[in-house]
Amino acid sequence: MKKFLVFLFAVFAMLAAYAAELDGLIDARAELWKMSGQTVMKNYPDLFVWMDQGRTRLRYNVRENRAPLTLFGRRVLEVIIDVKDEKICELNVSVYNRGDAGEIPKKTFDALLDAAENRLAGLAGRENVPQTQNVSVEGSRIRSKVWRTDAYDVVMRWSYTRSVPEFLAIDFFPAGGAPKSLREGLKTTVATSELDKRLINDEDGSRYMTVPMVDQGAKGYCVAATVERILRYYGSNIDQHMIAKLAESDAQRGTNINKIVEVLEGNQVKLGIRYRKLYQYSDLDTYSDFKGMINSYNTIARRMKLKKIDFNDYVYIVDRTKYLSYGALMKSLDFKVFRELRKKDKGDNRDFLEAVKENIDEGIPLCWSTFIFPGVGGSGGSEFGMHMRIITGYNTKTGEIIYSDSWGAEHEKKVMKPEDAWGITVNLIALEPRRRNAK
Repeated sequence: MKKFLVFLFAVFAMLAAYAAELDGLIDARAELWKMSGQTVMKNYPDLFVWMDQGRTRLRYNVRENRAPLTLFGRRVLEVIIDVKDEKICELNVSVYNRGDAGEIPKKTFDALLDAAENRLAGLAGRENVPQTQNVSVEGSRIRSKVWRTDAYDVVMRWSYTRSVPEFLAIDFFPAGGAPKSLREGLKTTVATSELDKRLINDEDGSRYMTVPMVDQGAKGYCVAATVERILRYYGSNIDQHMIAKLAESDAQRGTNINKIVEVLEGNQVKLGIRYRKLYQYSDLDTYSDFKGMINSYNTIARRMKLKKIDFNDYVYIVDRTKYLSYGALMKSLDFKVFRELRKKDKGDNRDFLEAVKENIDEGIPLCWSTFIFPGVGGSGGSEFGMHMRIITGYNTKTGEIIYSDSWGAEHEKKVMKPEDAWGITVNLIALEPRRRNAK
């Protein structure tokens, strides 16, 4: 990561000479909002991709596209363009974020911040004094400056903790379209009474909703991306980099589920949400739990004439204390056996499926943290792991679970058999708008 970081910032000047410039969109001023997404695709060939089948979001990301894209002469890390009624309605530029670029010195970050502010001040007019807005969430301070012009509103957001830079972003909105304040921008804007009207019912029995796509990229931001998608569905202007900061996410190691729960529970009013824990798999909390699980697993494996697991193969001792190689043990499990094991929890299984149906019928998407078993649920990987995705619906005829991964357009709407879905379930969380009724 350090080598990548040094390379990234060392070659900014050299790349600028060969880079496509985002400045062309910004210089269009009010004409920007008359442009279509297809115009962007045509003017910036091979740089942007559609994030969803409905073609409402375009994305450029430096880690997935070798061709450089610059703004104000500096290479940007990510650009998200929102499209409504085939016209651009919002443009978000990530100048720096820790997840894509790793950590940088505070001095380097300050230089990026000063340069961006200087260029935006020139763009808005030197006489146009920006509004300074700050908000504290979970002990973290997020700062912003807002310029309002007759062509667009520009919001520059940034944050750092103890001299460790987290992100620097620039958002462009149609004139008058930026949130009234940074605090208001974090909050949801819809009411729960409006959500069921968004449900889509297909002839095949599928009942689901379309949640804005966010691509977590090659980093372990599945939790941050999931939360962003649901909050954006409710009208919030939060992004995964802000959530990653609050939840202390790591690009390689991901996010501790307990930390994101702490953030969501503790900031319900600030985010305009209500947090509800619907299910938590707590059968594997202790060493004894694992040992008991393997005993039950082996009983089922014997009945199915499949390979049993020797628990002691995954135990090691340090200073007379026994430890368990959790990942190696879980990877060794046969999902067919583990699924049968989970079926024994008939009450929890029934409650899980009922919770899915009840919440989807109300139009509430669900945060769904799962085990990832190789080849199960379209994981495509060869390693056992943990992942968070969104349950967006179910099939009224087959009982299949409809879900979405934060990996781009091909992962918007996927289905899984209910028994497989229950077999991998770890947590099920409902986030709903705090406001009950529409104004």
